[in-house]
Amino acid sequence: MNYRHHFHAGNFADVMKHVLLLQLLTRLNAKDKVYRYIDTHGGAGKYDLSQAAAQKSGEYLSGIHRLINLPASEKKNAPEAIKQYLKIVEDMRAVSGKGAYPGSPWFALEGMREADKATIFEMQPEVFQQLYMNIRDRRAGLHERDAYEGLLGVIPPKEKRGLVMIDPPYEIERKDFPQLVELLVNAYLKWPTGIFAVWYPIKDRVMVDRFYKKMAKTGIRRQLVCEICVWPDDTPVGLNGCGLLVINPPWKFAEDAKQALSWLLPHLKMQENGGSIAVKWTVGE
Repeated sequence: MNYRHHFHAGNFADVMKHVLLLQLLTRLNAKDKVYRYIDTHGGAGKYDLSQAAAQKSGEYLSGIHRLINLPASEKKNAPEAIKQYLKIVEDMRAVSGKGAYPGSPWFALEGMREADKATIFEMQPEVFQQLYMNIRDRRAGLHERDAYEGLLGVIPPKEKRGLVMIDPPYEIERKDFPQLVELLVNAYLKWPTGIFAVWYPIKDRVMVDRFYKKMAKTGIRRQLVCEICVWPDDTPVGLNGCGLLVINPPWKFAEDAKQALSWLLPHLKMQENGGSIAVKWTVGE
């Protein structure tokens, strides 16, 4: 695999994904029953944006860097989800330095309760070693394993409630993501009440629309799409935006997501008259 998340950590897509992840967990926390968080591609768990990889790409400059450097008054008026996200980042920076940025497992463990549990997969040996060093939490089980086969072995969890975060590197998930659709169909069959959140890039609108149509044909109900595009769809920059497909979203999550993305767009869009957000049901009840 050529993909390394160190180059992309803290970019606009990470910001969107992590804000919405925290909102999903907040909604899960609203009920007393414990739950399981499952991360299929955990990465290193923690990144240093001052190192060569992040500095070479510079992607964080149009992501977390913009938000961290907002005036205090603007941060104060942000939605609660944004405040929670920024506090976790700033708490890590206070301990580990100004280049520190959390990965999804770190955000999840910060957003979970003491009684909840996590299962985190990472198949790349060197990245798994970093994950092992960075995530030292008794609630988290770490697995050096390919999530495309490992996920089906751990669901449904004994807690019966929970969230699966799926964010593959999109090296084998070509075109309209057939491998991803197959994984979701099989996972849903095993755990139809689970929440599944799938992050995906928006580079080609035609391909993304095909993905939505393919997912609609699976028969899986309650599919919510959340998108943020920081460039117009027809801009040839490689990554115009990103989305999160959520199966079985918690009550009122759609409202949370729209509020957060509406706040994020003016701070993350790359030109004055470009960019968009969308929160829509592609498949209802």
